[in-house]
Amino acid sequence: MIKVLNLFAGIGGNRKLWKNVIVTAVEDDDLIAKIYRDFFPKDKVFTADAHQFLLDHFDEFDFIWSSPPCQSHSSFRFNI
Repeated sequence: MIKVLNLFAGIGGNRKLWKNVIVTAVEDDDLIAKIYRDFFPKDKVFTADAHQFLLDHFDEFDFIWSSPPCQSHSSFRFNI
């Protein structure tokens, strides 16, 4: 099976359609990571900095999905 690293995992919106993969997810917010765990209990979930996790573990995965929060769905859009 393909080992996938899911960075900036959020609640797993991009993860919903992935089949037959082993997923390790990284999210920096404890509450959001808990929601992810509820949706995908078989995935390994780490609450950590995605950039540092990537630097430390990139060679352990077959595929890396890195999808930072988009401006239309994050609180960043309020930083005017």
